[in-house]
Amino acid sequence: MNIMENIIILILVFSRISGIFLLTPVFGTKTIPRTLKIGIAGFLTLIAFPIITISSKLQIIHVYQLLYYMLIEFLIGLVFGFISLLILNSIYIAGVLVDRNIGFSIVSVISPQDESQIPITANFYYVMCILVFLMTDLHHTLIKAVLHSFKIIPIGYETVKLLFVDKVIEILETSFILGFKIAVPVMITIFITNVILGILSRAIPQMNVFVVGMPLKIFIGLVTIFIVLPLYFKVFSNIFAIMFDYIKEFLNSAVKG
Repeated sequence: MNIMENIIILILVFSRISGIFLLTPVFGTKTIPRTLKIGIAGFLTLIAFPIITISSKLQIIHVYQLLYYMLIEFLIGLVFGFISLLILNSIYIAGVLVDRNIGFSIVSVISPQDESQIPITANFYYVMCILVFLMTDLHHTLIKAVLHSFKIIPIGYETVKLLFVDKVIEILETSFILGFKIAVPVMITIFITNVILGILSRAIPQMNVFVVGMPLKIFIGLVTIFIVLPLYFKVFSNIFAIMFDYIKEFLNSAVKG
């Protein structure tokens, strides 16, 4: 290949990696400066260049053809990141369920992922989840998956099966189940607390259940989270394992489609 062909391939590789970095955990956060993201994406582009496979049908003569292939590569990367985003939504689902039970639903903080307002417990879970992601070197696994995608889906491969509605629904269903599992310990303890408070309100009518119940539920909810904290590390590792399974499934099925 001549220099111009190499530059075109580098542009296409960079397009896919940019799409991936837009939504993936850690790399997709808005707290990371754009210049740093571009630098990392450019560095990975150079690393990926020697190992990529190129479709035999790739032929770029005009600028509009280059833009067309750039869009395809960007969409492949975007779906890659979209899968990870859908799975990580389980963290936010868990946070919403917990906050509604312990009384934190009116409190929100700024999400480090996209700078939107999220429940305070969801933010706590998200920070823990990212710590597990970094502590277990899963960011290395993510980078390996990004590089591996170029071996499975060649650059310039047009007939790519990106993602169907049924698969998105399946991932959302998995995400909700994972979120529910994370929130279950707190939901159960708060349910038992509400039952006890209901019995006490019948036994002692003079007691103001609202005044007593609110701080009590917050205390019991936080204690429950603290008790089950060691289990969360295993749960979060499982979430990332499921995320990588779906990414692998997407990469394998994209070419077959």
